[in-house]
Amino acid sequence: MLTIVGGGPGAFEFLTTSALNALDRAEFIVLEPDMRTVLVDRRDWQDKVENADLRSLQDAARLSARQGVWLVPGSPSTFAPVRQWMESLDRSLLQYIRVESGIPIAVAQLDQRGLFLPPHLLQVLDGRGQPLIQWAQSCWTGPGLDQRIAWQEEKPLYGRRVILLRAGERSQRVVRWFKDWGAEVEQCPVFRLTDPVSYDVVDAAIRHLERYDWLVFTSVEAVQRWFDRLRQLQVDVRQIRARIATVGPETSLAVRERGLIPALMPHSEFSQEGLADAFHALPLRGVTVLFLGGQLNRQFLAEDLRGLGALVDEVTIYRNQPEPLSLSLHQGIRAESVDAILFTASSQVEYLWEQLSNEDRRHLANVPSFSIGPLTTRTLLHYGINPVAEASQPSLRILAELVHSYYHGRRSGEN
Repeated sequence: MLTIVGGGPGAFEFLTTSALNALDRAEFIVLEPDMRTVLVDRRDWQDKVENADLRSLQDAARLSARQGVWLVPGSPSTFAPVRQWMESLDRSLLQYIRVESGIPIAVAQLDQRGLFLPPHLLQVLDGRGQPLIQWAQSCWTGPGLDQRIAWQEEKPLYGRRVILLRAGERSQRVVRWFKDWGAEVEQCPVFRLTDPVSYDVVDAAIRHLERYDWLVFTSVEAVQRWFDRLRQLQVDVRQIRARIATVGPETSLAVRERGLIPALMPHSEFSQEGLADAFHALPLRGVTVLFLGGQLNRQFLAEDLRGLGALVDEVTIYRNQPEPLSLSLHQGIRAESVDAILFTASSQVEYLWEQLSNEDRRHLANVPSFSIGPLTTRTLLHYGINPVAEASQPSLRILAELVHSYYHGRRSGEN
């Protein structure tokens, strides 16, 4: 994926947030000469700079395999070499291109000098049907440019509308993936995660960490909130002598990012049932377990461990609270204008279902649904919703790629 980033007038402080994120993610950076000043104080970006010829950026293997940035002055639409390069590009490669706008140099110079455009020029610039740029009796209009290089339309999910029933930092990655693929993405959370009513029980468990032989996490949220609370109470993670069990790869990664290594994870079925099976190979009689999660956590694992003789303390470290449906989601379901709804938890299914009328529920059954795993699929089927696909692992990336494969395959078949 190559992101063409507008660097504005060539100073770090003029970069947009999207430009900063693209440069941080990049594996290599191709610089226009005027843009070297942008990187002066960022050694990490300087180390990524490659002296690549633009022709080398027309290689499909390279575009698809690595995250790159082409940093250009101003904004991509105002830098002539971008247009020339994209016009020469094979249309099949346009799916690997993103564009991040920058501040046009002329606009930045006006602002810095305290100058203002007269009203008649403001109309030219605001896209109300007036010529965008007029010079020597010739006009370059916005629609004309769109007809020349419709690069977004070559994206595999162009025109597709995708709904995420969650928000938050982790969801931003999913939004970025779908935007890279050309989709229109909306975050329409059906619940929000809040603090427990009281931290008394959580804090008591932290004060007596030495009592526990195992810490059990069945969600990334529980990991984040547990370690956040440790930090707030200024507790050194080295005080944790307990071994850690996680329900799957993403939860394990969240633990590893905090400097600890999980001792137990299911081999294949990443669920409470799978983790219970993994525990069955261990002696558990008299073993103390701290099970951290939300107030809606299923009881299967805790009860199973108790049946094996373990002493289990269940501690609520966050709560799920219903969130009213957004008008956009409601209308999208009723009109069946949504191409994909991503369900990443059974509670999402339940919260959504409870807020829909019987008529809307019938429409929901006709909207393509994608499930993150077997438990969520069972909940969908319970309500009469047959998901078109289920992720092989409870991973947001795998779930997103399911949607990509589903529609990209259909598009290829249509072509």
